[in-house]
Amino acid sequence: MKKAIVILLLLFSCAGVAIAQQSQEEQLAMQYYKDKEYDKAVELFEKIHAKKPDSYIYYYYYHALLELERYNDAEKMLKKQVKAYPNVQRYKVDLGYVYERSGDNAKAEKIYQECLKNMQAKETAVSELNNAFMSRGKYEYAAEAIQKGRKLLNDEQYLSKNLISIYKILHMNDKIIDEIIALVKTDNEKYEKDVQTAIQDLLVDDDDDQQYMAIRTALQKFSQKYPNNILCIKELYWISQLHKDFEEAFVLAKALDKRLKVEGVYTYELATVAAENHDYATAIEALNYIIKRGEETHNYVQAKMKILDVKYMQLIETSPVKMVDAVNLEQDFKKALEENGIHSGTMDWIRKYAHLLAFYVNKPQEAIEVLNQAMAATRDAKEKNQYKIDLADVQLYIGEIWDASLNYSQVDKDMPNDVLGNEAKFKNAKLSFYIGEFSWAKSQLDVLAAATTKLIANDAIYSSMLIADNLEEEERDETDTTMALFGNSEGNLALKMYAKAEFLIFQNKDDEALKALDSVMILSPFGTLVDDALYQKALILIKQKNFFEAEKLLKRIVEDYGDQLLADDAVFQLAELYEYYLKDVPKAMEYYQKILKDYSDSLYVVQARNRYRTLRGDF
Repeated sequence: MKKAIVILLLLFSCAGVAIAQQSQEEQLAMQYYKDKEYDKAVELFEKIHAKKPDSYIYYYYYHALLELERYNDAEKMLKKQVKAYPNVQRYKVDLGYVYERSGDNAKAEKIYQECLKNMQAKETAVSELNNAFMSRGKYEYAAEAIQKGRKLLNDEQYLSKNLISIYKILHMNDKIIDEIIALVKTDNEKYEKDVQTAIQDLLVDDDDDQQYMAIRTALQKFSQKYPNNILCIKELYWISQLHKDFEEAFVLAKALDKRLKVEGVYTYELATVAAENHDYATAIEALNYIIKRGEETHNYVQAKMKILDVKYMQLIETSPVKMVDAVNLEQDFKKALEENGIHSGTMDWIRKYAHLLAFYVNKPQEAIEVLNQAMAATRDAKEKNQYKIDLADVQLYIGEIWDASLNYSQVDKDMPNDVLGNEAKFKNAKLSFYIGEFSWAKSQLDVLAAATTKLIANDAIYSSMLIADNLEEEERDETDTTMALFGNSEGNLALKMYAKAEFLIFQNKDDEALKALDSVMILSPFGTLVDDALYQKALILIKQKNFFEAEKLLKRIVEDYGDQLLADDAVFQLAELYEYYLKDVPKAMEYYQKILKDYSDSLYVVQARNRYRTLRGDF
């Protein structure tokens, strides 16, 4: 027994040595291959492959022979491989590729055709042959393998993703569209994401909208022929949103609601997306559609609540505001609050209503009454302080400077380590800036630079540096033309004018603010406030729907002041301008990407990355 055990141990030991030697031999061959010493690698691979003709060793052995252009040796090796593994299509395709590399295209063609002819009616066989052709860059044959496989398997959708990928490589966009339509024809929701992915890939470099128009036209024609195909309507709905055509998407949303008997579901979804993309007119139309269809409609209550918020956003992003629109919205808010009451649940409406009364309808005293009533109705300290900030905003708007400052200070004192406290301190510092108390404003802004709220901290740093740069500029350059004309006693004229412009913007007096900003650039044409003035002008021009002029100003900031604090703001604003207003998705993606590449420490990085990925179709 002991003798048998010893013999077994000796056998295992010898086997272990053999495996170790073989492993070392393989490692050495691999190292030669990596070092591109193919002659040495082939010598070892030939020995190893003779003992162990597996696919792992084969791969390196085959490629080493191709690198050395030893086609005869490769042919001999492959013929043995095909004989040993007659059902593995990869080896046959590789043999054809060897003939092709050696210049014998007729033999290569014969091999490839034999592979296609002898392909079995099995999914694994079709997939394997497709992969074999793909690995050798024989894309037309790979497509043919899938097409023949579909007939053999009686499955017209088999490997659709693979076939679309091949057509993309071959730049056969018409074929991609045909394949998309074939998937849509199934009217099977399991292909919905596959279709969207294929369309998105088609539109990636579609700067002139040619492919968008082609796929849209193909889907529309198909929909006319097969009006009951839900998948087609869904894809048209999806690409309309992708292309920011929310009016068309609204029509399709209504169609989906009716066909699927879910009145209000797709329409509400469309209203939400349109509002997020600043197409408030379409959003309001969609919400009104839901409301008019009555209480039994899906999202009826949500639509009634949301329409006030959308109308409010439409109003505050418009300049100049039509008084009739402001008054109508005032009545809508008033009615909503009468029906629902003043409490924590209606806080958002109360705040917007008060802001509307003071800043747009010229009823500041009524706004103050509403806010005082809201403060009296709540026991929540945070709510009360939020209303107090809103009250201070109204007081600042009508020129009650000290009352406003007192209320800001009280909130700052009550909630020193809270976001609201920081917001109140920041607004108080801005108040000091508006009235020309620049040194005091800067001291408060410097404290806020360490605020836990990134947005407030960033705004505080920017405002502090703006003041510091211009106070220093005045001290450095007392021979400035402005000083010569107006005298030192006036001091800081450009900065004072800029502060006035910001206050006018706060008051929604945009036309007056534009004049003030022009004066800033006249007073200090080469000063540090030029890019600030240009940026504020661009924001006003966007509100006034003067998009192309805004684009020019923002581009000027990027080009002439690309290393200044507002550069990333201008880039991000350009991206949004292209996405939401000029409907130029490739340009929007370009500027979102610029934030990621050139301004990696920007506060906009997360937003830019999300917007870029959304436009690319990742979500």
